[in-house]
Amino acid sequence: MNRHTLGVVVAAPLLALSLACTSNTATPLAPTSASAIGTDTAPAGTSLKASAPVAQSPVNNSTLSNLAPTLVVTGGGMTYSSAAVQYRFRIMDATGTITADSGVLSSGTWAITAPLTPTSRYTWIARSEYQGLVGPWSTAAAFTTPVAPGNDYGAWESTCQRIPAGLSLVTCVWNFVRPTNSFEDLEVSKRVAWLLRGSGGGLLLKGSGENVVPWLGINFSASRICFSDGHIFKIIGDAGPGGANSPGWADNDFVELTSYFPAKDPRLR
Repeated sequence: MNRHTLGVVVAAPLLALSLACTSNTATPLAPTSASAIGTDTAPAGTSLKASAPVAQSPVNNSTLSNLAPTLVVTGGGMTYSSAAVQYRFRIMDATGTITADSGVLSSGTWAITAPLTPTSRYTWIARSEYQGLVGPWSTAAAFTTPVAPGNDYGAWESTCQRIPAGLSLVTCVWNFVRPTNSFEDLEVSKRVAWLLRGSGGGLLLKGSGENVVPWLGINFSASRICFSDGHIFKIIGDAGPGGANSPGWADNDFVELTSYFPAKDPRLR
């Protein structure tokens, strides 16, 4: 075999091997925008590949200076994309019930417009969202609202809120309201019940009779409060127009639990 023939024989297998490697090796594809944002490897319970925002303010169960705070988070960006995300905030009360939802916002700051309930503890969370996809919720942060500013009977709440149940508490509230009729008697009862809400304080539902006053579309006894076990106390003596409308604390026995109405913020109208 001459050298020319030998060269052809050796080159042929090498050429075949080279062609085989070229045809079977594909160039890796760059990830699409959908796979970078996607849902298949997002954290459990989410659909957006993003980090959880971090609460900045308010945090650490701080007491606010007003009833409509501004919530602030940082972070929450997408893991594999630099596209701008949006944010959603939620506020929960002490029972875990959602009391406010921001909707989708363009920034990590939410200024609440509707005032929250005074002297109450709330928790809040936030997450990133993008074109209908949702990221993980942030770790919950907590805050406490202050007493209501400038209410119509002065600083009754901040003055009386640490006095235990009894005549001294009723007298403290009474001194701010100074009732002269049934409607003002109920203002005392509403405030005493509110201050005792932590121990089940509330109002007594009463459909008819003397000293019945409507509030929030419901009729109440103007002179009595009721606890969640049905125990009632008369806190206004000689109630109504022309009466003494004096402070008191008299045990009035028990009623059916259907007559109990949990305390509501007395400033509600």
